[in-house]
Amino acid sequence: MDDDFGKKLAGIVGQRHLQQGGDIAERYRIDLTRKFASCPGWAVKPGSADEVSAILRLANAAGVPVTVVGGQSGTCGAAVPCDGGIALSLERMNRVLEIDLVSMTMTVEAGCILQVAQEAAEAQGALLPLDLGARGSAMIGGTIGTNAGGNRVIRWGMMRDMVLGLEAVLADGTVLSSLTGMIKDNAGYAWKHLLIGSEGTLGVVTKAVLRLRPLPASRHTALLAMDSFDHAIRVLRRLEVSLSGQVSSFELMWEDFYRTHTEAQLATRARPMPLGYPLYALVEAMGGDAQRDAEGFQLALMPLLEEGLIADAVIAQSARERDALWAVLEDLDAGYAPLRPFASYDVSMAIARMPAFVERAKAAVL
Repeated sequence: MDDDFGKKLAGIVGQRHLQQGGDIAERYRIDLTRKFASCPGWAVKPGSADEVSAILRLANAAGVPVTVVGGQSGTCGAAVPCDGGIALSLERMNRVLEIDLVSMTMTVEAGCILQVAQEAAEAQGALLPLDLGARGSAMIGGTIGTNAGGNRVIRWGMMRDMVLGLEAVLADGTVLSSLTGMIKDNAGYAWKHLLIGSEGTLGVVTKAVLRLRPLPASRHTALLAMDSFDHAIRVLRRLEVSLSGQVSSFELMWEDFYRTHTEAQLATRARPMPLGYPLYALVEAMGGDAQRDAEGFQLALMPLLEEGLIADAVIAQSARERDALWAVLEDLDAGYAPLRPFASYDVSMAIARMPAFVERAKAAVL
């Protein structure tokens, strides 16, 4: 069956878009952490939704498992194919199809890299709000399948809040399409929400219509230190009021995380703030008036420093300094390397439960 099955796959996508057995490249069978690996039978790269449909019909009839392999930026092995199964990559389906500045939407194929989509939107004066450290490798389909949140979630929400329309292929090859560009859409079942966050278990997303926002004229970033979790949350709530909805990021880091990663980065960049504080937060605000917003950002922080809610602060004065602050949170390879192999996974909970969860987690691993 293997030879015949492979020939049928090649007949769908062409021989040069099919890898088989020992010829399958490493990225289709080993995850980012190198902890999880498999031996898939085939790696196939379709170029259209019709080809995805034909592949899934063939696999369904033969009982061959299919795993969608995206940018492989996950760290828990979820995109590692089954032994003997199919690694399905949408990397050829990578186009930005349309940017509509009247409706403020963009239509993209699922294999489009997030950063490519971001830059295409920005070139037209618009913002695709989703942003995360793996922007250079994560694919749009993967961010939809995982319902990615990223570092701007407190202002613009999860990926679910940015998806207006979807095209997807079900396991039996059925193509579903509702590529609406409407924000208000109450026409029937909202089946797209079943697919968003389903990790590819219900179907393969092949195309999406995403909601854009006007591109902010200002971006101001600071690294803050706080003496307690209570202070950190009070700082967040005060900034949300004083900055009138401009707060786009508030990324909290416990001291041991900050110490580990800034220590590992010392060979390439200085630690932006001394050690010794229980909590650190990367805060970013984005607005519409560059000069006025810069003044407002500093004025919003001053009373919090004077009241002792903020113990220390570093405000980026340039794009280079902003990138250096974000590197603390995003340039993690050096800090994680000595800890491998391990599995990491994002978890969510009510903010009020975080301190107790952190203490229980520390007690369990120390």
